[in-house]
Amino acid sequence: MEAHPDLSDERRNALLQSLTAVGLSKPIGYLPLYTIEKFLRLSPEALADDAAKRCLATVQFDAAACCIKSGALYAYHRQALASVLQENAATVRAAGLPLDPDEFVSQIATVWFEEQHLAYPVIAAAFGDKA
Repeated sequence: MEAHPDLSDERRNALLQSLTAVGLSKPIGYLPLYTIEKFLRLSPEALADDAAKRCLATVQFDAAACCIKSGALYAYHRQALASVLQENAATVRAAGLPLDPDEFVSQIATVWFEEQHLAYPVIAAAFGDKA
């Protein structure tokens, strides 16, 4: 499939970077299924396969099971995410979130956390936001 005709290569690459940049310094990334299918004109399965080739875990959530309206594909580096969670274990526990990387991804895919939430700085760090 070709990308959406209105989507420049630069914008396409910027969107894909949410998943392609996942690794040690950005343990988690996601893209809405709508963006993958309608704008990038790719399949979530193809992106998941690419992520798996880079030794990343992936999980796809449909709209009914996700806080992202269309559902989303998440890719994550289990060891890097485990490190972030362990470094912030007290906050993770206080926020009621799991320390297991797979369960953590499921939780943040299901529930939208506002910036004021205790868990937000940990979630931001997991997405590679060091600010």
